[in-house]
Amino acid sequence: MKRIISCIAILMLCTHCFGQNRSLSHRDYDKWKSVRNSKISNDGKIVTFEINPQKGDGNLFIYNYSNNSKLIIKRGYNTTITSNSDYVITKIRPLYNVIRGLKLKKTKKDKFPKDSLYIWYRSNNKLIKIGNVSEYTSPKDNPNLLLYIKESNIEDKKSDIKSSKELIIYNLKTNSKKIFKDIISYSVAKNGSIVLINQEVKTSIKMNQLITYNVKNKNIRILNKGKDITFKNLTIDSKGKQIAYIESTDTLKNHNYKLIFINKTGRTYNINSNNFNKKSFISPKGKLFFSENNKRLFFGIVNHKAINRKDSLTDDEKYHLDVWNYRDNFINPYQKVNLKQEKDRTYLCVFNINNNKIFQIENIKANTSKIYKKGNKSIALLFDSSEYGRFQDFSKLYKDIYTYNLDTGNKTKVFTKSELNIHLSPKQKYIVFFQPKDSLWYSYNIKNKKMLALNKDLKTAFYNQKMDMPMSAIPYGLQTWLKNDKYVLIADKYDIWKFDCSGIEAPINLTNGFGRSNNVKLRYKKLNNKESYPLSKNIILHGFNYKNKKSGYYSLNIKKKNNPKELIYSNHFYNANNIYKSKEGKNIIFTKESFKLYPDLYYSDINFKKITKLSTANPQQKEYKWGNVSLEHWTNGDGVEMEGLLYTPEKMEKNKKYPMLVYFYEKSSDTYNKHFIPQPNWSIINRSYCTSNDYIIFVPNITYKNKTGYPGEAAYSSIVTGVLNMCQKHNFIDKKNIGLQGQSWGGYQIAYLVTRTNLFKCAMAGAPVSNMTSAYGGIRWRTGMSRQFQYEQTQSRQGGTLWNSTIQYIENSPVFFVPKIKTPLLIMHNDHDGAVPWYQGIELFMAMRRFNKPCWMLSYNNEAHNLKRRANRIDLSIRTMQFFDYYLKGEKEPVWMKYGIPAHKKEYMTGYQLAK
Repeated sequence: MKRIISCIAILMLCTHCFGQNRSLSHRDYDKWKSVRNSKISNDGKIVTFEINPQKGDGNLFIYNYSNNSKLIIKRGYNTTITSNSDYVITKIRPLYNVIRGLKLKKTKKDKFPKDSLYIWYRSNNKLIKIGNVSEYTSPKDNPNLLLYIKESNIEDKKSDIKSSKELIIYNLKTNSKKIFKDIISYSVAKNGSIVLINQEVKTSIKMNQLITYNVKNKNIRILNKGKDITFKNLTIDSKGKQIAYIESTDTLKNHNYKLIFINKTGRTYNINSNNFNKKSFISPKGKLFFSENNKRLFFGIVNHKAINRKDSLTDDEKYHLDVWNYRDNFINPYQKVNLKQEKDRTYLCVFNINNNKIFQIENIKANTSKIYKKGNKSIALLFDSSEYGRFQDFSKLYKDIYTYNLDTGNKTKVFTKSELNIHLSPKQKYIVFFQPKDSLWYSYNIKNKKMLALNKDLKTAFYNQKMDMPMSAIPYGLQTWLKNDKYVLIADKYDIWKFDCSGIEAPINLTNGFGRSNNVKLRYKKLNNKESYPLSKNIILHGFNYKNKKSGYYSLNIKKKNNPKELIYSNHFYNANNIYKSKEGKNIIFTKESFKLYPDLYYSDINFKKITKLSTANPQQKEYKWGNVSLEHWTNGDGVEMEGLLYTPEKMEKNKKYPMLVYFYEKSSDTYNKHFIPQPNWSIINRSYCTSNDYIIFVPNITYKNKTGYPGEAAYSSIVTGVLNMCQKHNFIDKKNIGLQGQSWGGYQIAYLVTRTNLFKCAMAGAPVSNMTSAYGGIRWRTGMSRQFQYEQTQSRQGGTLWNSTIQYIENSPVFFVPKIKTPLLIMHNDHDGAVPWYQGIELFMAMRRFNKPCWMLSYNNEAHNLKRRANRIDLSIRTMQFFDYYLKGEKEPVWMKYGIPAHKKEYMTGYQLAK
């Protein structure tokens, strides 16, 4: 009897164990998937999206709401729903394991299997597969037409691999095809009427030819043909009436290019260097495009001709040198980062087709322009920063701003040495901008050149008053224009205001103060990216509650001052970047999420009355221990009310003490409802993984208000008071086992904190600045920019130079105070870090080593500021948690920490195993 009872007890215990959720492990990352590339058809009846794993093969989902059916296509990606909503076209990747196997065999990429193409027919649910497709085009205004390149490999007698390309022009409605072989390139008109084809002709003499194919009458017309002729930048206007391309007929390595334009009557124009000064040349590297209304042709020129100089010196006979000159407008590293861009730089020109006039818009000084409505509008903006490059080292890049008339070639300077972001109205009547100097919004009448302050009589601030960096005021932003440019909508912290650009009518709080009264930030959400103005009197607003972090969507009637109408609002985060509306219908797709809820895709009517969940990306989550999050408040050392997030394990045992990790970066409390899928980290801890493994995570906000020159002290005041408050408030926190983790600016603050307090048992700092005095004069190698601006005006918050704020630079540099450190430190700093110089991590490591302080540094080879290679990310995740488990959970020390990994063994030794 006792034996039977014992067996039952064991069985019950096993059942209980199997029923319990388990902790996440590093092996579980591959189980988690993400919803990507969601699209909705113009009629709102078709929805497509991908669900892809972190490693392996994903799936494309097609939902058909015409008959409530669903289709899954394995490995589908790069999907198009045609404009008539009748077809879905998608590429199919080869199997992940097949490609992986070929990589293991070191097979050349040109021998890898090609993608396939699937075409889904909505009318009969038919699916057609086409193999070996490298690219496809679906003309927007001719949805029954599909063009694709079918590619195959051919081995010649020398066993070289050559690619053979066929262009197939396929009518989806009639199933008719036209095939062109030996394709080099092609272009198709937006309406699908004409295809321009660059083709190799295989005869006894190698020749290229350029032809047009008329899709309707099947006519083929040869435009040019010949030996050693090249055609580039094939372009057709939207109606298929005009053609442009760049051609070279010489045999020299340094080609002489000319622009060929053929108008709707068939007349050919030859535009070459004779149309400009002798130092200007047509460039194939510039953009070549027609305006949307087909009245202008834009192209690029260069002021020099690239010359392939004959090399008469061996490499050891050449000198290799960079000359840094204090007179340079931009420093040498910045020039080198932008070397290719400058070598390929072209200057935009316009050919006005109606009067045959050509104007050069950009030049060597004013080398950047902005064209509106795809070239339809007469006014462009032109920017000249040639005189202000030196300011970029320690301040910002200023610019002179001009209006440029594309019809006349006239330009007018509007602003000199400007830091402004300006907004040109859709009908080009006004320029609206925020002036940081007086914190006012202005309108500038382009016709009469009159300037008007829009909000000068309002007490409401239209800029971030809590900005804690020593830099210019930042506005909350222009929301949209209203029809005919008469009004512009601009946001304050909470609400949206309507301003009359002419100043005749008084400003109106369009949202009626609803946002401020309810602590909700209201922002206009543009659901159709092509619209210049709201298409309806009712617009959609995204709402976010600053206080409780709830969010949702509202409807607002822009014809009158009124309260927004709530459509959906809950304790979730509705991502305003992930909502899309059908063009013709009244349907939308959107996402919502929370710490526990993955942001799956939902389908709804525009009023959010009938909502359907489309995806369930991670059903396995229910099998694992997760966590909870709470919004916490405390007062920092300067008497400022603070916010932070506290993440706790899902089911905590009574009277058990849990170790706590403290992570921070600027302000994070608004991410209260953000979901964190388990994935290997690129520089920071994963909150879901940590709570699943019985860690508490505290994420405090940091405020630097009135702390310019003392950013380290500001972090200390915010973080330490927050940690002490959490320990006093929550008795489940193990006060003796608290660790720190942060990256970049957070890494710097960790390095500073461990010189000031012994509160933390261990710390992990990613890419920390340890010496502001040496970092100040360095270079951000990824951009080639000086680091001075960052320390004086932005995140480092010194507010002064190294020479007038010397003491502050030293006091905020952890390396000078290393002897005070008693906290074991793990550093990650990679040898190709382009944001924080690698030597900053080295300085800190070497100083701690000198004083025999426990310190390790992980330096991933050929990696940048944040890890990109997945293998490295998994490795960092493992080592980071082993470090914390050793110090905060009392687990055994891993071999890599206790004994290190010798350089000659690093290729095969991980050191993950626990030391005996």
